[in-house]
Amino acid sequence: MNAVKKILKKNIWLKISFFNSFAVVARFISSWIVNKIIAIYIGPEGTSMTEQFRNFLQTLQGVSSMGIGEGVTRYTAKYQNNKKQLSSFLATSYKIVIITSILFAIATIVFSKDINRHLFGDRDFNMLIMLAGVLTPIYAINIILMSILNGFQKYKKVTYLNILANISVAAFAFYLVINYQLFGALLLVLITQVIMFVIVLLLIRNDMIEILRFSLGKSKNSHYKRLINYVGMALVTAIVIPLFSILIRNQIFDYFQNDQGVHAGYWDGVKKVSGLLLAFITPIFSLYYYPQLAKITTNKEYFAELKKFFKQIFPLFTLGMIVLYLLRHWAVLLFFSKEYTPMEDLFYWQLLGDFVRIISLTIAFLMLAKAKVVYYISTEIGFWIVYYFLTQYFIQKYDLEGVTIAYFVTYLLYLASLLLLYRRIFTKRTVLL
Repeated sequence: MNAVKKILKKNIWLKISFFNSFAVVARFISSWIVNKIIAIYIGPEGTSMTEQFRNFLQTLQGVSSMGIGEGVTRYTAKYQNNKKQLSSFLATSYKIVIITSILFAIATIVFSKDINRHLFGDRDFNMLIMLAGVLTPIYAINIILMSILNGFQKYKKVTYLNILANISVAAFAFYLVINYQLFGALLLVLITQVIMFVIVLLLIRNDMIEILRFSLGKSKNSHYKRLINYVGMALVTAIVIPLFSILIRNQIFDYFQNDQGVHAGYWDGVKKVSGLLLAFITPIFSLYYYPQLAKITTNKEYFAELKKFFKQIFPLFTLGMIVLYLLRHWAVLLFFSKEYTPMEDLFYWQLLGDFVRIISLTIAFLMLAKAKVVYYISTEIGFWIVYYFLTQYFIQKYDLEGVTIAYFVTYLLYLASLLLLYRRIFTKRTVLL
C-alpha cells in the first residue's frame, strides 16, 4: 500500500486516473441500478422521457452558468497562492452566475407551459419545469463550487462527491420510481444536482468560510474578459448537444406517433449501453491526451502521441466494441429488460459511429488544446445540424435504425472535415502547431 502511495504521489496523472476510476465504477453501478429500475417499472417510455428532461436540464444548467466552469477551474488554480486576485476572481464568477441563473430561472417559470409542450407533448409535467426554474441558481452555484474544487486539485473530495452522489441517486431511484412511476423518474433527474449540491456543502464545510470570504471580494473587469474567452466553446457543449438531442428525439416521437415514446426509449437505451464503453476511454482524452497536445509544438510530436494512442488504447476499445456487439442481447437484458430487445438492431450502426467518433476525437482535441475556437464551434454546430437533417432523411427510409445510420454517416463527414481542416499536418513533414 505504501508503494502505491509513493507512485501516486510522484505521478499526478496516474493519481487523478486512480481516484477517477472509483468514481467511474460508482457511476457505472448507479447508472445500472437506475436504468434497471426504470426499465422494470416504466419501460422504454420512461427511458425516453427521462432523457428528454435530462437534456433540457443540461441546457438550462449550461446557460445559467454561462459555461464558465473551465475558466473558474483554470484561474482558481492560477490564483490559489494570490489571495487578493482569487477573491476578486471568485466574486466576478459568482456575480455572473447569480445574475444569469436568476434571469433564466424567471424565463423558465414564465414559459414553463411552452417548454412542457415541446418536451412532453400532451403530458402535463409543468410543475416539474417550474421547479427546475426555481432550482436553477442552485444548479449554477454548484457548477462553480465543483470548478473551485477542481481548481484547488481536491481530487479526493471530487471522487468522494461523485461516489456519494451516485449512491444517493440510486437509493432515491428505488423510492421515487417504484412509488411514483414516470413522475418519480423525472423528479429523480431534477433533484440529482440538488443532491450533489448538498454533498458539496458537506464536504467543503470546513473551507466554506474561506471560500465565502474570497467570494465577497470586489469584482474586476479584467476577470470578466478572461471568463468570456471560455463562454463560446463551453456554451456550444452545454447547449447545442442537449438541445439537438431533444430535437432528434422529437423527430422520433413524430415519426412513431402514439407509441408513448417507446421507440425513442430504444434509441436512448442503445446510447446508454454504448456510452458505458465510451466512459472508460473518454477520461483518457481529458486526463492525459489533452494536456499532452497542449504542450506539443510540431506535427512530429503529434504523430508520436497518435502512435501511442492507436497502439496502446485503440485496440482495447475496438475489442470492447466487438465483444459488446456479439453480446448485445445479454447486454440489453442486463441493463434493461426483455421489453427493450428490439433495440438490438440498433447496435451495429451505433457502434460503428462510436468507432469513427473515437478516431475523430484524436483530431478534435487538437482544436481544444490549441484554442482553435472558430474551428471547434463551427465543426461542433455543423455536426449536429447535419445529424439532425440526416436523421430526417434516414428515418423515413430505415425507420428507427435510420437514426443510428445518420449518426454513423455524420461522424464520417465530421472526420472528413477535420482531416480537411488539418490537412497540412498530414501532408507536410514538419509543421508548427
